Parts: sequence; C-alpha cells; structure tokens
Amino acid sequence: MKIKLGVLVGVAFASTPAFAQSSVTMYGIISNGLGYVSNQGGHSNWTMISGANQNNRLGFKLTEDLGGGLSAVGTLENGFDSNTGKLGQGGRMFGRQAFVGLSSATYGTITFGRQYDVLWDYLNRIEPQAMGPGLGVSVGSNDNIEGNFRYNNAVKYASPVWGGFGFDSLYAFSNKAGSFQQNRAFSAGVNFDRRTQRYSLVYVQIDHPGTANPAGAVSDDYAGGPFQLFHTSPLSSSVGVRKQRVIAGGAEYRFDKLGIAGIVSDVRYNYLDTTSLHLDNLSVVGAYQLNPALSVSVAYLYTHGSYGGVVSNPHWNQGQLSVDYFFSKRTDVFAYANYIRASGSNAPAVLFLSSPSSNREQAAVVAGIRHKF
Repeated sequence: MKIKLGVLVGVAFASTPAFAQSSVTMYGIISNGLGYVSNQGGHSNWTMISGANQNNRLGFKLTEDLGGGLSAVGTLENGFDSNTGKLGQGGRMFGRQAFVGLSSATYGTITFGRQYDVLWDYLNRIEPQAMGPGLGVSVGSNDNIEGNFRYNNAVKYASPVWGGFGFDSLYAFSNKAGSFQQNRAFSAGVNFDRRTQRYSLVYVQIDHPGTANPAGAVSDDYAGGPFQLFHTSPLSSSVGVRKQRVIAGGAEYRFDKLGIAGIVSDVRYNYLDTTSLHLDNLSVVGAYQLNPALSVSVAYLYTHGSYGGVVSNPHWNQGQLSVDYFFSKRTDVFAYANYIRASGSNAPAVLFLSSPSSNREQAAVVAGIRHKF
C-alpha cells in the first residue's frame, strides 16, 4: 500500500492567488530469506539474506503541479538491512536515490542528485535476478545493471516517449577543482517499448572511480561487496580502475503468459597499472505465469573474460531456477536455486550477494518472503 499526502498550497502574487497541488507518496519493500550456500571460503553456510528477492527500501516520491504541464519532482529512498536494521549503501540516509528536478510531458524530465544510470533504467527489470527472482547477474556484477553502486553529483535527462521511443542521458560530476576527470561518469541510452516487445541500447563510462576522490561520482560503494571482483587490478588489490566502459543491449518479448528476455554486455576495465580486462556477458531468462498467483522462471548466464598484461582467459557459466507465489499484490513467497561454475585462471566462483568459493563451483538455494507497501 502506498500512502499519499496531498497538500493545496496557495501563493499570492499581488492580488491574484495561484494554487499548486502537491503530493508525497511513501513506499517501501521488506524482503528476507533463508539460504544455503555450498562453499564460502571452503565451508558450506546457512545464512539469512536481507533483500533476498528485492533490495529493502523506504522511499518518498514528491510531486508538485506547477501549471502549464510542468511539475516539480523528487525522490528520497534509503536502503536497509532487514536482519540488523542498519542503513545500506555505506550508511547513507538516502543511499539508493536522492534527487529533485522538473518534469514536463512535452519536454521531458531533468533531475539533480544521487541517481541510477541508464543501464538500471532500461535493463534492470529484464535481468535474471529481477525477472526471476534469483541471484542471476553478470559475474562479479561487472556491468552493474542491477545498480549496486549509484552516481553522486548526477544530472539526468529523460526524454518524453514518442510512439514507444525514448532516450536517457546522465552526467555525474567529479566535483574536484583542477582534476575534472577524476571520478566522473557519463551514461546514455535509447529505448523502444511497444506493447509486447522492448529493445534497449546503453553506454556507460566511468573515469577514475573510487575513494581517491571521495566527493566524486562513484566512491565507497564501488567496491561494496565481496562479489564485486574486478574493481582492482589482477596484479594488486591496492591498484584501482582508471576507466570502466560498458556497452549493453537488451530485448524483451511478452506473450499471454510467457515473458522472455536477453541481455548482452561488453565491459572493459583499464587499471592504473596498465593492465586491463575485457568481459563479454550474455543472459537469457524466461518467466511463465502458471496462474494469476504462481510463476516460474529459468535463466542462463555466460561470461567470457580476457586480461591484458596477464595471461588469462577465464569464463563462467551460471544457471537459475525460481518459483514465486503471490498471496496478494503486495505479499509473495519465493524460492530459487543458483549455480555458477568458473574455468581458467583468475576466475573465482562467486554468486551475487555471496563471498567466493574455495573451488570452481558455488551453489545457493534460497527461500523467503517479500512485502511491498
């Protein structure tokens, strides 16, 4: 359930009153699960998983009608651990999103603040972890489609939609005098959505991310989890990324009870010690609605890597199976199984939200509950 608060605000200019209708919508998600992981550092593990289906959040959406088709908009959204109550995203109060801007049905929407990039806007919902549900993301979260790190100091423009076609762009500032390129980011994409089919193409570039410039676009949450494998050089964990570039495309087809989707992404890391890494990712997922309350899904993911400056060509295969049952529109229970197998050198086996296995394989089985409000 979403709670909306409407406020009628009157402002007098000379003797003529003007009125604007404002609203605040409060919303949230609480999800938790119990999981078994076959190998974490050489040991199996039973673990509680916060956000096991969808990451926990509490948010506020703000709108004010300014007249003439123009509205002020804003979002404040935090993330939290449902096992401990701690704030997520490095302890930020509104670490998931915090932005304000203007929106027009004619001219589009421009927003300012901490935001997701266009990868998340256009491709997140058709990634296996979201369409599943499950843990199916590119190994090491290397293309960040699921939005593990966000962008500070970001200006985003989203166009109106013309006959199903639209585009987005984002620029995130480094905020550093004398070193404008240190920890800045750029993202742009196009999207076509027409009833039963959708196609997207997105580009992202990040320069010098990390904590060397903590006031920049991408900082401490860039290396936030043990599953994020590629944010330092293969030769030294103390050497960071000079440039990360992602090109990704996706397609989705919707039938009566069946939805299928696929994503391909090309990811390139250039490290500060002149080593490099090129990763190609493929994911395909299908979800079938058995009845209005019950759905099942299956997914496959593949990643191939090639290092520069290191003799290594690793690759990874992943699989996912899931079932999701809705008691109501707001409450569902779910279960899923994920498996990953790594081959080649410099190829740790690690699933999303986990820590690496001591061998070439890792499996996880998770069951839990989610409530939306």
